[in-house]
Amino acid sequence: MTRILYVILLLVVLAGCSTATTTAEDEVLEAATAPWVEQQFNTVETDIDEVDKQVTQLDKDIARVEAKLQDYKNTTFTDVPRTYEHYEAIMHLFDKKIISGYLEEKKFYPYRQLTRYQAASMLVSTLGLPLSKEEPVFNDVAGWPVEQIMATYENGIFQGSNGSFMPNQPMKRRHMAMVLVRAFGLEAPENAEFTSYNDVSETVGGFDAIKTITQLGIAKGSNGNFMPESPTTRAQFSAFIYRTLQYMEAQGVEDVQGAEEAQDDEQEIQDEQSPDTQQTEDTKKP
Repeated sequence: MTRILYVILLLVVLAGCSTATTTAEDEVLEAATAPWVEQQFNTVETDIDEVDKQVTQLDKDIARVEAKLQDYKNTTFTDVPRTYEHYEAIMHLFDKKIISGYLEEKKFYPYRQLTRYQAASMLVSTLGLPLSKEEPVFNDVAGWPVEQIMATYENGIFQGSNGSFMPNQPMKRRHMAMVLVRAFGLEAPENAEFTSYNDVSETVGGFDAIKTITQLGIAKGSNGNFMPESPTTRAQFSAFIYRTLQYMEAQGVEDVQGAEEAQDDEQEIQDEQSPDTQQTEDTKKP
């Protein structure tokens, strides 16, 4: 019996020693691993913060892309931003259905040269002229919308030269001044001031028209020049029509229909005659 008790006591002592040893080892291990665990925890927290920042930035990028996409959908012409100098003029004429641009492309191409046909088409729309039913008097308009061309002819806006209308030829700035004066019957007051241009003398074709639209504030030129021989761009002609409409409205003129009878412009455009009058879809669109 005593021997059995001795064995039991020995086992208890050994068990106690084993437990003490294990506890000491655990304490050493815990003390050694605590900084590493804390470091790993901090690293994970840092990674989580970085991921949160990236997610936040991604949300902002997505919102910006969605805003641009929505802005694109709401933009009529992607090449006529709101900051463009002629934006207001172009959009006003678009809203009035005077111009259409290239809606399938969402483009207006403001810097393209304006053709004589495009100028005629825009003036017909602006003035609300009835389309002509007469046979064309010009020999170079086969395949073109002659009802618009003839409407400007019958209302004295365009006269052509030597039987040709030259629909695909660029519209020079001096000719642009002439058709505006004719189309809207513009006249400047006798005492209106006129600051002459460096490149426009009284011998320049269309001088009186250039002088008139300058006196009325429709034309301003650039750096003291009018550039009468330069082609008019689509944006520039839109701006000229817009300013003309503003002037007419300021004068209390609500109905702008009815053009002043024009003089034959043969002498003004005979230098533009060219066998190259081939039409394209681009030159047909106002």
